[in-house]
Amino acid sequence: MSHKLRNVLLGATLVLCLVILPAVAQQKPTIQSIPYGELRLGDGGYLRVSAIGLPPFGTADRTSAREIARQNAMGLAQRRLLSSILDLSVPGTKQVVRDRLANKPASKDRLRALIAKAKVSGQELADGSAEVTLELPFSGTGGLGEFLATLAP
Repeated sequence: MSHKLRNVLLGATLVLCLVILPAVAQQKPTIQSIPYGELRLGDGGYLRVSAIGLPPFGTADRTSAREIARQNAMGLAQRRLLSSILDLSVPGTKQVVRDRLANKPASKDRLRALIAKAKVSGQELADGSAEVTLELPFSGTGGLGEFLATLAP
């Protein structure tokens, strides 16, 4: 192989490694499946969980039955969101949030506020039950990433 051809191939490989591959890597966010939802890392990252609530049996009033189903779904989704956050790793440590909260009781109030401001979406299902999805942004002011940073050493 001639030296010129080899240099052109090496140069093209270098361009591929330095320019194209990082751009492709930035386009693919890391999505991790968690129980009852997903965790997306990277730009626009979030933690999302869902739950389905059932209406009470034997209720004749459909409006109140749907509202009870929505409240049941909301309570279950909040518990699932809390559980998912408690199982996240704290950056810079080998501990999870649950372990770090034991040492920082003031952070419990901050965690409650974080869960309370989660984005809520949902729908009523044909059988009278309701589905609720809660989503917390990972980045930005007041995001999940900022909360995790406060627990780091």
